[in-house]
Amino acid sequence: MRWAYLGASVRKMRKVENRLKRVATRLNTAKTLQVIAETLRGPYINYIGMLDLQNNSTNWWFSTLSEKNPTISKAFLHICYLAVAADLCREHGGHGILLLVVEDVGVRQAVMLHLQEKGIHIREIHESYVARISSAVCDWGQMLVRRVYGLGSNIWRLIVARSMGFSASVGNGMISENDPWVLLFNWIDDRSFDAAGRYRDVYFDRLREELQKRGFAVAVVARVLTRSSYWRSLARLKQSGIRVLVPEAALTFGALWRWARTLPFRPPQRHAWARFEPPEAPDMKFDVSAILNEAERIDWINTRAAEVRLITDVVWHWSRRFPVQALIYPYEGQSWERGYCLAMREWYPRARLIGYQHATVSSMWLSHFIAKDERGRVPLPDRLVTNGHHPYELLRKNGVPDSILVRGTALRYGENRTSSMSEASRVPFPRSTLHVLVTPSVIRTQAAELLLAVLKVFTNPNLFRVTFKPHPGIPVAHVLSEAGIRSLPQHVTVSMESVPALLRDADVLIYTDSTTAVEAIDHGVPIVHFKSNHEIDTDPLIAFEKVRESVETPEGLLQAARAAVIADHKERDMRAGRWRSAIDLLLPPLDDKTIDLFVPDSLQRGIAGIEKVTTSVSEEGK
Repeated sequence: MRWAYLGASVRKMRKVENRLKRVATRLNTAKTLQVIAETLRGPYINYIGMLDLQNNSTNWWFSTLSEKNPTISKAFLHICYLAVAADLCREHGGHGILLLVVEDVGVRQAVMLHLQEKGIHIREIHESYVARISSAVCDWGQMLVRRVYGLGSNIWRLIVARSMGFSASVGNGMISENDPWVLLFNWIDDRSFDAAGRYRDVYFDRLREELQKRGFAVAVVARVLTRSSYWRSLARLKQSGIRVLVPEAALTFGALWRWARTLPFRPPQRHAWARFEPPEAPDMKFDVSAILNEAERIDWINTRAAEVRLITDVVWHWSRRFPVQALIYPYEGQSWERGYCLAMREWYPRARLIGYQHATVSSMWLSHFIAKDERGRVPLPDRLVTNGHHPYELLRKNGVPDSILVRGTALRYGENRTSSMSEASRVPFPRSTLHVLVTPSVIRTQAAELLLAVLKVFTNPNLFRVTFKPHPGIPVAHVLSEAGIRSLPQHVTVSMESVPALLRDADVLIYTDSTTAVEAIDHGVPIVHFKSNHEIDTDPLIAFEKVRESVETPEGLLQAARAAVIADHKERDMRAGRWRSAIDLLLPPLDDKTIDLFVPDSLQRGIAGIEKVTTSVSEEGK
C-alpha cells in the first residue's frame, strides 16, 4: 500500500506517518505539487479575474479569494492538492491500494466528486457525525471569539493611541494644516528602531529624508504589527520625533460599533461556483465549489477582510483635518492596499497613489498579479515602482498595466550590497565544522518542514554547526510547535542577529522562499533550496537557472550542501558570474533617479515625464 498526505499541517502529517510507516510507503509529492502549481498559476489568476467580474463589489475586493495572498488564502493550494490527487490516481492505475490522507474538508469533497466523475472506485473514510457537529460548534465559537477580539483590540489601540497624544492629525510636529502632506505607509515593529531608539525605515530606507530634502512634508503612517508591543512601539515613535499618523487614533467608538454591527452573523450560503477548466491543462478540469465555499467560510470566521472597511473611516477623518498630495506604500497586492486606494480616491481625489514593490517577488506570489480582465477594476496605485528589471517584467507579463509600471532600484537592500561577490576572502572549506545557516519561510508549515529536514541529516555536532534564523513574522516557538519539537540539539542555535552579520560566518545557506538567499549570494555564500511537500514554492530565484541547488529530500539537502562548499575555483568563478547577473536584475543598487520616481510632482507632469525617468533608469541598468 502507498499513501500520500495532502495538507499543510506538518504536525498532523507526522502523526499519520507514525501510524502508517510499518504498513505503507509514503509518496513524496514535492515535485508533483510544484510542477502542478506552476502549470495552474496563470489559469488560476484568470479564473479569479473572471470571478472578480461577476462579484464586482468592495466586499469581494477585500476577500481573501480576490486577494490571492498565498500566506492567507489557501484556495489555490487546495486546488493544487486536488490536481495532485487526480495525478496520483492516474499514475496508480488501480494497482494495489492508494491511500490519500486529505486534511481539508473542502479538498476532500472536491477530490471525491472528481474521482466519481472519472468512474474511479473509491472508499471515503470521513469524520463521524459527532465530529462534524463539534467542528460546526467550533466554527461558531471561533467566529464569536475573533469578533470580540477584533473589536476589543481596535478599541484598546484607539484608547492607547489617544492617551499618548496621537489623533487624526499628524503627530510630532504639524507644519501647517494647509500644507499638503506626503504619507509614507510603513509597518512598525522592533526592527524599526536602533539601539539608541532612533527610527529607521526598514522598507523605504532613506526615502523619507530624501523627500524632505526636496521640500515635501512627509508623515509616516505607522501600522504597528501584532507581534510587537503596541504601547512600546507608539512610545518609541513619540520619542523619535518623526511626524507620525496612527490610523487607530483616527477611529471613533461610534465607527467601531457601526463596523461591528455590519459583520455577518450567519455563515455564507454554500453554492455552486464556475468550474475551473484551464484550457492550458485539459486534464485538470475540476468542480472547485467545495474548496471556494470553504474559503468563504474562513473569511466569515476571521475579521481580517472585514477590518479593511475601517480604512474608509480613517481616511475620512484625515480629509477633514489636512490635505494630502500623495500616499506611498509597500506593494504586495494585499486587501488593505485596495482599501487605502479606494478610500484615498474617494476622500482625496487629487492625491497620487504610489506603490513600491519593496522586495524580491516570486511568480507564485499571486497577490502581486491580476488578470487582464481586471484592469481598470482592481484598485491599483497610479504608479508602481518595481525593485529592478526582473520584477518589472514579471508584473508586466502578469496583468499589471504598463501605464503604471516604472523600473526602480532597491531602496531596501541596494545600499547594503557588498562591493564584491568573490569567495576568495571567505574562510576556505573544508574546515573542521560546516557552518549551516537556515532561513525558513514566513509560512509556518514550510518553516517546520525545513527545520525537520535539517535536524534529520545535520546530526553530528563534530561536523556541523547549525544556526536557525526565523523569519521576523513568525515566532520560533510556533515553528517548534508545528514541527512537534520541544527543544533543539546543542549544536543548533536560534539567532535573531541580522542576516548580513550571520552570513559572515556561514559556509552555506539553506532556505525555502526567503530574500535572504539573494543576500547570501551577494555575500559569496552558496545556497541550497528545499522544495516543500505541503506548500507552494514561492522562491524568488525560481526563474534563475544554476544559481542554487534545489532538492526534495533531507538526504538531498545534506548532499547538496556539501557539494556547494567544496566547489573548485573554476566552478566558484562561474557561479559568481551567475550570482552577479541575478542580483543586478533583482536588487540593483539605489540611485537618485529612483528617488525621483516617488516625487508626487512628477506624476502631475504626465506620461512624458514618467517615460523620461523610466528610460534613464533603464539605460543606467543596461
